Amino acid sequence: MIKKFLSSLLFILIFASFSYGKDFYTFAVLSSESPIQEYKRYKVLVRYLSNILKKPVQLIIVKKVEKFLTLYKDRKIDIAVTCPVVFFELKEKYNAKDLAVLKINNKILETGVWIVRNDSNIKSIKDLVGKKITLGSSVCASNCVMPLYVLSKEGITYKDIPDMWSSGTDKAAILNVLAGLADAAGVKEESAKKYIDKGIKIIARTPYVPRYVISASSNLDENEIINIKNVLFSLHDKHLLKKAGIDGFVEAKEYMFEVIKDYKEILDKYPFLR
Repeated sequence: MIKKFLSSLLFILIFASFSYGKDFYTFAVLSSESPIQEYKRYKVLVRYLSNILKKPVQLIIVKKVEKFLTLYKDRKIDIAVTCPVVFFELKEKYNAKDLAVLKINNKILETGVWIVRNDSNIKSIKDLVGKKITLGSSVCASNCVMPLYVLSKEGITYKDIPDMWSSGTDKAAILNVLAGLADAAGVKEESAKKYIDKGIKIIARTPYVPRYVISASSNLDENEIINIKNVLFSLHDKHLLKKAGIDGFVEAKEYMFEVIKDYKEILDKYPFLR
């Protein structure tokens, strides 16, 4: 009985220590580019936060969405950088609080595109009916949800495109098109531009959505969340920003998420990707 009581007490103490007495923040990035490039970018930002907040901030780069969501569920992430779709999932399930939208290369929004080979006879979205198509992601905004949104607006359902899959990355999706394994791909415009002179062309663009959203866990104290947000927006050191490859931060506005907030409805129309 005493042993059981001590074990229970130890668990409670460990849980309380982790949840409420943690002496560092975990800054997690859901990777969408080169992990090495992302590590270099966010390491600079993490050091800045650590110095100003007077509390260690640990950086982790997570490649898979499933792992990221598990870490978040287990309360192992305090500050998150994600695409807007994953942010909305964190907001709906765990009441995540938006801190800012990242501004990179003077842009806060990005668009997705549908691409085909230059020698393809596909001229428009309507021509994708019955074709083999792939996506750069199975969940994120510009290379999954928004390309599917364009399909849905044209009245094209999964029944019209029985051969649809996620390639995992934009590069893989584009290479699948170039190799003839897919007739078209939905990817980020930024990714597509790298291959425009290598055999592909853009046939359609999607509405714009935020590129990266920084959010805070609701497990943090409200004053902590406000403090972290203020520290982010107080970063005006041009040398530091340039080193991080960031232009600055912008307030997250409701209009930015007008289309993406219905991501579940869009994804549900294409169950082959779920």
